Amino acid sequence: MTKPIGYWLKELDRRIEEAFAEAAEGVTRREWQVLNGLGPDGPFATGDAVAALAARGWTTPDGALTSAGAEARDRIRSTVEGIRARSMRGIPDADYATTVRTLEAMAANLPA
Repeated sequence: MTKPIGYWLKELDRRIEEAFAEAAEGVTRREWQVLNGLGPDGPFATGDAVAALAARGWTTPDGALTSAGAEARDRIRSTVEGIRARSMRGIPDADYATTVRTLEAMAANLPA
């Protein structure tokens, strides 16, 4: 029996988190999203993510990127691109686009 979509969504999320924990200088996915430009007001920013980046000297306490943060972002970017490439191996761009559109439609059908 094929597992339902909810199982695969959670499993993929778990595996992405593990890949980050193993490869991205100890940066969590949320911290990466903030560091990569979503900023302290972005949808993934939490006080914890910004505080962790500030503790490393990569942002100021209010979330502004420091020069050390810019260097870290550039270093980590290639690691993140590798994680993405591994997760997308063998998946045509059209299939990925269909998956994203399908998930978007499902989310729209269940408004918050």
